[in-house]
Amino acid sequence: MLNQERVGEMTKLAIFDRNEGQRCKPMIQYFRTDYIAKEMLKSFIMGTIAFFLLAVIWGLYYTEDLIEQINFIDIRQIAVKGILCYGACMGVYLLITYIVYYVRYTKGRHEVKKYYMHLKKVNRLYREEEQV
Repeated sequence: MLNQERVGEMTKLAIFDRNEGQRCKPMIQYFRTDYIAKEMLKSFIMGTIAFFLLAVIWGLYYTEDLIEQINFIDIRQIAVKGILCYGACMGVYLLITYIVYYVRYTKGRHEVKKYYMHLKKVNRLYREEEQV
């Protein structure tokens, strides 16, 4: 005879595996600091690429003005402003990345703990059934 409670718990496990299992997989594989560091490294690389692409687009858009003022441009001042802008943009972007992935890891870890709780309950129900 089927144990309704065990079937219900196994259904919850199957639903989790199908819907959220892949999303929560990194929460099992990595420690929090490693997971966040990996995501911040990816964000740093992509943010740097995006910043320089935007700088090139800006330069192309203002090419005519730049060519007209080529003799009067202070390269050092432009470089300092560019570095400061890059640092500020990356600082904000990496802070947002840290917060987002910290929250994702915490929520995912909570979901994994609930999954393990249901798994332990299924194991307990199997043991109880074997003893009877």
